[in-house]
Amino acid sequence: MLPSLQLSPRLLCVGHVALDLAFGVEAFPARPTKTPAHTFHQGVGGMSANSAVAIARLGAQVRFAGPVGDDASVDVFRAHFRREGVDALGLTPTPGQTSSVSTIVIDANGERMIFNHRGSALTSPPPFNPAWLADTQVLLTDPRCVTWAQAALTEARQRGVISLLDGDVAPAEDVGRLLPLADWVAFSEPGLAVHQPGDPAQGLTRLWTRVGDGPQVLLVTLGERGVLWQRRGEPVHHVPAFAVEGVCDTLGAGDTFHGALGLALAQRWDDVTALRFASAAAALKCQRSPGILGAPRLHEVLALLSSS
Repeated sequence: MLPSLQLSPRLLCVGHVALDLAFGVEAFPARPTKTPAHTFHQGVGGMSANSAVAIARLGAQVRFAGPVGDDASVDVFRAHFRREGVDALGLTPTPGQTSSVSTIVIDANGERMIFNHRGSALTSPPPFNPAWLADTQVLLTDPRCVTWAQAALTEARQRGVISLLDGDVAPAEDVGRLLPLADWVAFSEPGLAVHQPGDPAQGLTRLWTRVGDGPQVLLVTLGERGVLWQRRGEPVHHVPAFAVEGVCDTLGAGDTFHGALGLALAQRWDDVTALRFASAAAALKCQRSPGILGAPRLHEVLALLSSS
């Protein structure tokens, strides 16, 4: 049964935005060498920025807030968000600081390698503005700008706003500061391994001893192996991935998952419905490039859910 939808919620994504230089190659080289690229795309990425785009493409209202440098990238970021229907009210140029830049190499199977230079604005931002959370139902954030993430999560808890933390690979001490503050924490498999190496299911269970009383749900995305998730006090559950043909670009799939999950949380769906919705969105993204510009529309996600 498909969920009922009320596309009136407002979501806020706080964190990372970056310039992306994406190169498509036939295969990753086994050693350092010159490798011809058969495609090239210059665009905008970053964890929370991508999730904001995914949310907008699903038809919800979404704002973005993140510190960036005071360079030419600001105009690129603003134009990108404007095209994608994201309100960039909190995009904050920071005098004397730099923005992030990523080089992404994608092979013929859609797998990617990312080389990222984090902008200094992430570590030297101005104060987070709590007013950005006004009329927000769900906050999504990432650990790239840990001071803003911590401030946003703390404020969200005080206001009763549902929060979702992206637990991708990041310094353990940064994520450790944020874990107790989020309602939901969604790890990538490598991100979880930073804190709990080994079997992901066992890692989720062990992690509860380190997160305090804050989180209600911990989960880890496993790509084509689906999602493992655990609500506080319950066993680990599994949601299978959606099988899709023609995978060509996995870049932005995790961010699409997070954005779709944030929208599902705003709808107050049950856990399984929310995770299936997010998984379907991520699967469809993998069929399309470039990057987050391949994120699906709402009717496409609902069609996949209805056929499965």
